[in-house]
Amino acid sequence: MKFNLLPSVVCLVRHGACLAVMALSALTAHAQNASSMAEYRVKAAYIFNFAKYVDWPVVDSKNFLVCTSGHDDLGGALSALDNRLANGRAIQVRQHVATDQLKDCQIIFVGERDSKLLNSVIRQMLGAPVLIVSDNQQAVEAGAHITLASAEDRVEFDVNLATLQRSNLKASSQMLKLARTTKPAKP
Repeated sequence: MKFNLLPSVVCLVRHGACLAVMALSALTAHAQNASSMAEYRVKAAYIFNFAKYVDWPVVDSKNFLVCTSGHDDLGGALSALDNRLANGRAIQVRQHVATDQLKDCQIIFVGERDSKLLNSVIRQMLGAPVLIVSDNQQAVEAGAHITLASAEDRVEFDVNLATLQRSNLKASSQMLKLARTTKPAKP
């Protein structure tokens, strides 16, 4: 009785190659996921610093509300801001806040994945002392206060001084020096 081992070897090689491709795909997905999470943490850190370097009119609450409109919460990175202090006030992160309750927030984040909500949030908050931050690249042009922009392997931000002024918000000069671009305020 003679056995032909060639088909079995070919099958093993194919399965080995298939397993190698699957492992490589999993590693690539994990690396992309880790990269996305690192980017999300940096964006959350920016939002924390905006809470420290933007002046709001007098607020009665002891808490500082950072809210998301929609479902994009930077991969959960915003929750790391919970209970941290910004100018002596404890930050509370609220997710999926209804549009009619956004005026209670000091910062609203509208993520790229929820960019369809951006114009609605901007209209709803028009003139209110609520900082609107987004990672939608057209956000500042659309009327948001700050756009978080990913450039190569870093995160930068753009500021719309005109909308800050209309909302009675003032960004510190230290913060504005770090901005990639600033859209001027209206005289």
